[in-house]
Amino acid sequence: MHAFVAPVAVSPLVEVAFANGKPGAVVFVDHSLTPRYGCKGKGKGAAQWLQSLGLPLPAAPNRWLPLAEEGLIARLGMQEFLIDGNADVVARLQASPPPADVAAVLRQDAALELSGPGLSELLLQTCAVDFAALDLAEQPVVLTRMTGVGVTVIPGASSYRIWCDGTYGAALWESLYAVAADLPEPPAQSLHSTDRSSEHDA
Repeated sequence: MHAFVAPVAVSPLVEVAFANGKPGAVVFVDHSLTPRYGCKGKGKGAAQWLQSLGLPLPAAPNRWLPLAEEGLIARLGMQEFLIDGNADVVARLQASPPPADVAAVLRQDAALELSGPGLSELLLQTCAVDFAALDLAEQPVVLTRMTGVGVTVIPGASSYRIWCDGTYGAALWESLYAVAADLPEPPAQSLHSTDRSSEHDA
């Protein structure tokens, strides 16, 4: 009898991340293997279930909140949620069967974090959203397209978190990298003025 060996998790960005390195104007970090959990429900089912497990809930769609100690919870619609970055919370959710009106959402995202002095210009060249006009105090979640790929974006004062379907992750990384590699390295500065910045970066 052979002992069962669980497959080793591999990031959908592993090949491009190692091949490309980091262009100077924008720093790329792969967070694809960060623990995460998704769920959605009918009516108020998902929200009530998450609250029963002690999770805070963003009051409105397309908002996020930090979790205690680490990680975040994002509300992607009235009844769809993404929990990311807190292994203990994710494990608790996975061990708690949801009620009949709530369904787990398989999250096989490519997830990356972008930062650096060239980030503002990179965003201007790759996405139609005017991120500089957003009020970070509202902790917005933006569902949009970047270089033609559907993405979920959480903007921060100095870095941006981005999620997309894992099958498109390498293409997104490579297209963003190609733009970033051509950017000059401007003086370091905040993406947002201090009076509009959240205390908690995404």
